[in-house]
Amino acid sequence: MTRRRFFKRGVLTAVMAGAIFVGWLMARPKSADAYTISTIVTAGCHEKVTTDAFRAVRLDPATAATAAPLPADSNDRALIDDLEFTPANDMTDLGGATLLVGVRDNDLKGRDSMDLSQLPLVHGDPGAQREHCLRGANEQEPGGSEAAVLDCRAFIIERVGQALDGLDATGMPDPTNRTSLPLYLALRHGVNALLPTYYVRMGQAVHAVEDSFTHTYRTADGMQITVVLDWVDEANGNLVEAIDGPPHSSEMDRCDDPDPLRAQRRALATEAATAVLHATLDPSQTNEQKMAAVGAILDQYLTYSPGCTFANNWCDAPEHKYGNGSLLGCSVGGPGNRSAASGLAVFLGLLALLRQARRRRRAMVGMTLLFIASLLPSRAFAQPEAAQPGFEATAAAAVAAAEEKHAPPPPVTTPVKEPGPKDPSKMALGAYLGGSGSYAYAAAAVTLGARLRFSKHWTFGLDAEWNPWIAINNRTAVRAGAFNGYGTVILRLPLAYEKFNLRTTANLGFSRLLIDLYGAPKGSMGIYAGLSPLGLEWKVSRLLFVIINPLNFAMPAPQLSGVPFTYSQYRVTIGLEIYGG
Repeated sequence: MTRRRFFKRGVLTAVMAGAIFVGWLMARPKSADAYTISTIVTAGCHEKVTTDAFRAVRLDPATAATAAPLPADSNDRALIDDLEFTPANDMTDLGGATLLVGVRDNDLKGRDSMDLSQLPLVHGDPGAQREHCLRGANEQEPGGSEAAVLDCRAFIIERVGQALDGLDATGMPDPTNRTSLPLYLALRHGVNALLPTYYVRMGQAVHAVEDSFTHTYRTADGMQITVVLDWVDEANGNLVEAIDGPPHSSEMDRCDDPDPLRAQRRALATEAATAVLHATLDPSQTNEQKMAAVGAILDQYLTYSPGCTFANNWCDAPEHKYGNGSLLGCSVGGPGNRSAASGLAVFLGLLALLRQARRRRRAMVGMTLLFIASLLPSRAFAQPEAAQPGFEATAAAAVAAAEEKHAPPPPVTTPVKEPGPKDPSKMALGAYLGGSGSYAYAAAAVTLGARLRFSKHWTFGLDAEWNPWIAINNRTAVRAGAFNGYGTVILRLPLAYEKFNLRTTANLGFSRLLIDLYGAPKGSMGIYAGLSPLGLEWKVSRLLFVIINPLNFAMPAPQLSGVPFTYSQYRVTIGLEIYGG
């Protein structure tokens, strides 16, 4: 292949992949995160605002003792190290990390932060809109915004009351008073984590406080709410603005201060979150006084100011100019347009793929025929068919020549020698070295093993494998994972006249955990099972096979007691097998 052809094919492949990716971006389910949480593709606004607020509380002498870092035992530390996001260095204690986990919970409810099939179900729950200071399904105009504000305040008060139940007699968060919270971790995946009650519930309350500055239109000073936005009806495509209020705006969710209005909102969100945390951690106040202080803070930042309606364009709110920007930098204009755009992008990608496949034999024949016809004088086609006695013969000859040129080669009649002894039916000793990469539950594996080729069709082996796991979140971390030891059985289908043989491989053995995970301590021991239903043996030389297993299912289960833990992997495996003889 020439360099120019290689370049053209690479460009075509890139265009195809890009078109399909654009289609996925446009077609992906919408989600309303308000201030976004930290994921691979979104900034950690909730984490940033909450960290700034809690840092201020910890630096205040009046609350420094009650907000002090909570110690974490080995199990707590394993959870913190396995979070889907990276807390700031001063938020990696049990209290700080739990506060951030609680803040994220309103958006995740135990789901993977990249699970686009499940997160819209969380964000679109009509009964949970108050957790984001958005309108509920029945909060319509007139009076919908006022009702939504009251509903949001009620949620905050409810969560603050539950948080205060997690304080000890001195007003400090009690590390032994814990609440079970569904949580998705980078490696351990779904767990029910027992975390300090105060920080779980305060995180949920603080999330709603922060959202009240991005899901609402406010007075010029940003202190009072004039209109509450709608997410559910917008997502369902049936929003009537005069009744349901203005739609949620993702451009309001930014926390990078792109203009004075959004800078003001972020500063006020941080200020309000700081005030609520400070009030609940003030050791000089009783719980009743703390609840009263929180109520006063909500009166200051979360009160409704009437008078803004659809008729007066919501008091010409400056927030109304912000649209629903996407990852592509512009709005795609609603569910119907997104679907059409995604369909077009995917079609273009598939068209590019088909262009790569046009070089088949029949296509070449047709192109050859058309080329020959184009060389004939144009007037020849104007004559009657009887006046063209040589055309059919010429065309037939061209087709025959093209078919002959592209005809398959004659079959190989000389057997291709197998690596190992000259008599392939004899037993042979060998060794194996392989590497794998998993594309589901990201991981790698390096395997070293011994082989006994018992007959033409059966091979047995013993393998030792290091299986590091890859935590993909807003940071990518490779961790030690597991050590797997197993026996291997291979059913071979030799193809004497080909350079390849076929094989099916099964593995069974043990798996030992090399790291601490939440609820699964280092050193835990369980089973390992693996299966590669169809692999290839490439006969490279008289000594060597290259082994290709394009679909290799591996399931290390290093903990079977308590809450069992498995790390299932779909691998692509390439290895070398060498045999003497």
